[in-house]
Amino acid sequence: MTSGAPVRVAVVDADNRFLRWTDREEVHAKRLPHRSAQVLLRDGRGRVVLQRRHAAKRTYPLCWDMSASGHVEEPDYPDPTRPDHDLDAIYDAVAARELHEELGVRAPLTRLGAFAPEPGVHYEHLVLYRGVHDGPYRAQPEEVADIRAFDAAELAALLASDAPVTESLRWLLRWARDRGL
Repeated sequence: MTSGAPVRVAVVDADNRFLRWTDREEVHAKRLPHRSAQVLLRDGRGRVVLQRRHAAKRTYPLCWDMSASGHVEEPDYPDPTRPDHDLDAIYDAVAARELHEELGVRAPLTRLGAFAPEPGVHYEHLVLYRGVHDGPYRAQPEEVADIRAFDAAELAALLASDAPVTESLRWLLRWARDRGL
């Protein structure tokens, strides 16, 4: 979600239960557990659609990353006084929003799994989704530097190269591959 005012995110415990509100700056500076949605998009030919993060991003600038991703932010909660209520619907809405904001497309999304923070990889309670869309894709200028669809050989070459990629991308792609997704 993009806006001019700072938006708060929920700091959560090991069981994804709300602890307190804070801003993204503190979450990332202190690597505090928080909530996010991640989307793995393929095109109709089965190629994986990835984004390269904008140079101005606070974390992992210019790295290849998941198709779309985003924080679950305070305005995403229908009742911010009950931030642990109806989380499935909240995660679903955030995934759809981020896909539309970052890549300019809407697609039916299927939930693949929910993951706790993974040491050395990410510090989010994230939900992973998949979808299919052939574009055209429209990059959100302040978030996304590039969008590209990779076939299996191109994706393997990217991951084997010195090209900058996020650790969560490597980890989530490995998880999906191991399950034949």
